[in-house]
Amino acid sequence: MDSHPKDEIDAARFAAVDMRVGQVSAVEDFPEARNPAWKVAVDFGPLGTLWTSAQVRNYSRDELLGRLVVGAVNLGTRRVAGFRSQFLLLGAVDGDSVVRLLSPDAGAKPGDPVA
Repeated sequence: MDSHPKDEIDAARFAAVDMRVGQVSAVEDFPEARNPAWKVAVDFGPLGTLWTSAQVRNYSRDELLGRLVVGAVNLGTRRVAGFRSQFLLLGAVDGDSVVRLLSPDAGAKPGDPVA
């Protein structure tokens, strides 16, 4: 993983990314994915339920279901092995490319904006 900082951007560009709290409502196998991944449905409250493909197989289905997560919901839809990935699930990526999901503290609710 690259340890160098990215180019500086202004606050307006950062604020344009719509990051929201969501709660994982479904996890499905994704055998068509090139790298091991889950199909993950996340309830974003008033924004509805969105699906994503996420390379977070270091988490079991049971560890993911019901978990509060953070997602970037306005980056557009991408096709991943024929599947419509509607948002980006956010996490920290370690040197071995293992994703550790970002989780809001207790009390956060699906749909809450992340600032």
